[in-house]
Amino acid sequence: MTTEYDIIINELAGSGHGKTVWEIVKPLLEQRQIVFEYRVSEYAGHTTRLATQFAEKRRQSLHTATRVLLVIGGDGTLNEALNGLMQVPTDDPMPLAYIPGGSGNDFARGLGMATDPAIALAQILNNMRARPLNIGTYHETFKNEHRYFVNNVGLGFDAQIVDDTNRSKQKGKLGHWAYLSNALKAYSQQEGYPLTVHVSRQRDRYRHAFLCTVSNHPYFGGGVKILPQADLHDDQLELIVVEEPHWWTILWLFLLLVMGGRHLNSRFVHHYRSKKLHLLVNSVEIGQMDGQTIGNRNYDLYLSTQPYPFWIDTSIHDHH
Repeated sequence: MTTEYDIIINELAGSGHGKTVWEIVKPLLEQRQIVFEYRVSEYAGHTTRLATQFAEKRRQSLHTATRVLLVIGGDGTLNEALNGLMQVPTDDPMPLAYIPGGSGNDFARGLGMATDPAIALAQILNNMRARPLNIGTYHETFKNEHRYFVNNVGLGFDAQIVDDTNRSKQKGKLGHWAYLSNALKAYSQQEGYPLTVHVSRQRDRYRHAFLCTVSNHPYFGGGVKILPQADLHDDQLELIVVEEPHWWTILWLFLLLVMGGRHLNSRFVHHYRSKKLHLLVNSVEIGQMDGQTIGNRNYDLYLSTQPYPFWIDTSIHDHH
């Protein structure tokens, strides 16, 4: 059975890194005589539409070859593609492949993918079968919104950083310093908010939550290992809640985080691990999903995971 690829490229991902990656990948596909069709994503939300179109076309065609959707871009591009694929109801979802070309690439890191585009491509082309990975899903009841995510959903502090980073034009130019200055700015903007966490029979109320992030794997914000135990291969989500701390405790938590995961033992930090989570925020807060802002509002979020077929074999490494 041959494999054919429908490809979506976000050339603007990672300040143009997506385009560079495609310039490496395209000749390699041609060289190996791989059958592919490609589209360039031109605006926010375009990847979702393209993914839906490709999935529709695959559903209507006669299955002579395995058709895989290959996404080249950042975590946000991957998120859009996934949400587009999920709009096509089917018992046989289109396998999803991905080559990191963004600035953060947390999903690739969580999966243990190669960062070199040529090797990442080999991890896809030499793959023999679809492998299920768990993706996050949420239902937000106030707006009756169903969405899917690969990395995380956050309310408060991290969403504020995302919003500031996405607004500031120098995204990707200053790297970690821009992120840090945006973090300091977000810290001054973010106030504590009332949060209720509902996990199985347990209900915890926080009067001054500051950061609340649900994650599908360990990485966050471009390589920060915020939840070391989280795993793409299990059906559990992890939640971290930080209560409104003083600036010195933020600094201290930051140092612990950099030193490798000891932040979870702090008394300001609450950690949950569950298949299903319910979060209720009764104040207007900013939210983010996979590095994209999801609005400024109240939230009633039900989160869980479900398997989705990916077309990547990370056991393939560089042979040079």
